[in-house]
Amino acid sequence: MSPEPVPLTRTVAGATGSGVVWTLPAGSGVNVNLVRLEDGEAIAEHVNDVLDVVLVGVSGTVSVSIDGLEVTLEPGALLCVPAGARRAVAARAGAAGYLSLHRERGGLMPRGT
Repeated sequence: MSPEPVPLTRTVAGATGSGVVWTLPAGSGVNVNLVRLEDGEAIAEHVNDVLDVVLVGVSGTVSVSIDGLEVTLEPGALLCVPAGARRAVAARAGAAGYLSLHRERGGLMPRGT
């Protein structure tokens, strides 16, 4: 793995659609995904029973629901979602981008509620 910086804001701005626009290669010990959502698009509510997940706002306004509590994630802000919490993520007022980070674990799949 190269120690090259990743221009997060520029990577999100240069992408289109919703989904993962960059990911750290496997084998580093941590899963890192840069996610972009179009305005109004969302990651449906789900539960990760195994790992805490850290979300970092990169661009736009990201609305995060954790066990029914709505939290706004602005660029530069960090939020920890505890394992076992129900969460949903949505872009508000334009496209938005955020980083999702957690300890590397193969085959991890969130479950719906």
